[in-house]
Amino acid sequence: MRLYGPGFELTGSRVLVMGLGTKDGGVGAALFAHRAGALVTVTDLRSEVELERSLAQLGGLGVRTVLGGHREEDFRAADLVIRNPGIRRSSPFLLAASEAGAAVDSPAGIFCERVAGRWIGITGTKGKSYTTHLAAHLLACSGIPSVAAGNNCVSPLRTVDDPSLTHVIELSSWQLSEMGLHGKSPPVGCWLNLFPDHMNWYGSMEEYRRDKEKIFENQGEEDVAVVPLVDPSIESVPRRSGKLLFGPGDGGAADGCFLDGGRLRYREEGKTVTVARAESLPEELRAGLHLDLVPPAVCCAVASGADPGRLGGALRSFEGLPCRFQTVLEKDGLRVINDSAATTPDSVVRALESLGDSAVVLIAGGGGHKNLDYGTLADRIAERVSGLVLFEGDEASRRLSAALAGRMDGRLHTAADMEEAVAVGLALSGRTAPATLILSSGCSGAPFFPDLFERGRIFMEALETRTRG
Repeated sequence: MRLYGPGFELTGSRVLVMGLGTKDGGVGAALFAHRAGALVTVTDLRSEVELERSLAQLGGLGVRTVLGGHREEDFRAADLVIRNPGIRRSSPFLLAASEAGAAVDSPAGIFCERVAGRWIGITGTKGKSYTTHLAAHLLACSGIPSVAAGNNCVSPLRTVDDPSLTHVIELSSWQLSEMGLHGKSPPVGCWLNLFPDHMNWYGSMEEYRRDKEKIFENQGEEDVAVVPLVDPSIESVPRRSGKLLFGPGDGGAADGCFLDGGRLRYREEGKTVTVARAESLPEELRAGLHLDLVPPAVCCAVASGADPGRLGGALRSFEGLPCRFQTVLEKDGLRVINDSAATTPDSVVRALESLGDSAVVLIAGGGGHKNLDYGTLADRIAERVSGLVLFEGDEASRRLSAALAGRMDGRLHTAADMEEAVAVGLALSGRTAPATLILSSGCSGAPFFPDLFERGRIFMEALETRTRG
């Protein structure tokens, strides 16, 4: 399929956005094309009611909409189709567009061809959203204009033509695959970790890994790779660029950022700077699954011009992100955490490991299972959790329940919806103080909920209703 590239004239062209969606990817693509003077059509399988909030952002712009299904004639009439990266290129609609001569690309592919300023790409099976926003915050506090964008963030196409900005881009494996088609990798690329995920899309872990490797594949000698100090799954990734390492310990003589003896230190060319003491950081950053993400964020920021000796205050002012191990209530010995963005079993295991010694009531499930193994998570739940709430009629809940068969001794409960799950969870949490009630799902949001963010929002609404007053 032909891709978007230099010389493609958007002004007056017919651009079709395939998959408006409820996040910003489709909206950002439509606004980008409209701003460039294109004649824009958006098409989506969902209805006007389901897409109400996305459509509201396009109101008054003259963008044509085709909802409730796709039409082949719209694809054949397009000069450029901007597809959601979750739509396979083998779609018959995309094949029809390509056959008719259209370029077929994605927001990530267009971004890497068009970006006007410096940019950072951050990937990993878990932690990439948090690291992306933290790195952008560190840059902004250093006087370097920046924007956090990409997967599950704002669309990078909203600001792609602004040369004053450093874009910090959260990159999924699918987005990296798209960039790979263009022969592009970020000038500063960060790989956090690798765990099983998206096995409902990929045929194997090796296939998933190959897409992740594209974050370094097309880097040059002047570029920077930010990688873990010790991680066998990443050590063999080929790269030509320089590197900064991160992790626990003193790092030896390596350049990078390390958490050593409660101190966060940055080292480069033999010079070591203490960035901050861990005890001085906000509680959310001190949580184990977030503290591990501070060193790579520091590396990304320093590689893009920040002074490591002046990042302590910026770290202390970071407020965290919704739905990512977010403490939303602390009252009368009860702590409630919204961790709806934990979409893999490994993410839930890590969340449980960060909870200390309090009794734990876990709300899990409620979404697509992604064909992942729940065995290790089941073992950890059986050992650690005093009460588990799953969802009726939910495939992810069914699989986790099967993995726990015979091991919960009356601790497993089910709920028809989030309101009931929160009610049951609060009742179970009230039996022991101190206690932690945590939503940490271990699966994607759809189809049980619209997406993981809506799942988190609905959780918050149910919690507010139950705890008001």
